[in-house]
Amino acid sequence: MIPLNYNQLYYFYKIADLGSIALASKAILISSPALSMQLKELEESLGTPLFSRVGNKLVLTEAGTIVHEYAKDIFKLGYELKDTLADRNRGEERAKIEIGCQDSISKKVADELLAFLIAQKACKVVLREGNREELIRLQNDFKLDLILTNSVPAVDNSYIFETKLLCREELVVVAHPRYRELKKKWPATLKGAPFVLPTYDSNSRQKIDNFFKQKGITVDLVAEVEDKATEIDLAIRGLGLITVLRRSVSHLLEAKNLVELGPLGGVEEEVWMIIGKRKLLNPVALFAVNNFKLSHVNKT
Repeated sequence: MIPLNYNQLYYFYKIADLGSIALASKAILISSPALSMQLKELEESLGTPLFSRVGNKLVLTEAGTIVHEYAKDIFKLGYELKDTLADRNRGEERAKIEIGCQDSISKKVADELLAFLIAQKACKVVLREGNREELIRLQNDFKLDLILTNSVPAVDNSYIFETKLLCREELVVVAHPRYRELKKKWPATLKGAPFVLPTYDSNSRQKIDNFFKQKGITVDLVAEVEDKATEIDLAIRGLGLITVLRRSVSHLLEAKNLVELGPLGGVEEEVWMIIGKRKLLNPVALFAVNNFKLSHVNKT
């Protein structure tokens, strides 16, 4: 039996991922004719076509889909091996963990986790921020050991090893002290009030909109932002009301930089900790999932 040519398998993998020989050619710096020849040789060695052409597009055959799934596992394992050896070769005495925090999550949550790990495990922590899809992709490519996100992805959980729900709490409306009078006759006083809300594709935005709709409240939407820190900054500047977890702004409420106007009854937000599947799991990530808890936040 002729051994599998892994170079050819990688070329096929890139063609399948990018959708065309031309794009794969640019990505891996090999001419299109040479790439086509390598693909043809792989198909001949496997004894089956891997693509069919539909118009100008290459579409995976049934066999091509199977080969692509194997290729994906093979090369992800290779990336993991390289990453694992790179960590070992740096010769760092302290263990390292790379954490991704979804940008719509309060940075106070990430701060608590980092402080806990540094104090308990004396480890080096790398923190990255981004949207949920970006962080999931990085974790799936073995570039993150653990992520903090608003929800467990429902589409494909095949890459998830462990999850932990850190909190599920009701959202509250907070604002600059100038809006303190809006506490009266809650929540009717919110009608026409300026709001800074998460973007419509966020996990909580539709829940917030449904709350206003059910209460017959039309607000003045002055801004939509993805980043929770930006929301809070705009609220401190008095530019609009925001909806947050109380723990996100507890220090600002205590300092009277913001005031809590009232709860969004029934509108909750979650924070999850997720570890992706790896051949060698990061022991610090496992320690975090098994031992870390968010601190209790008292109502103001």
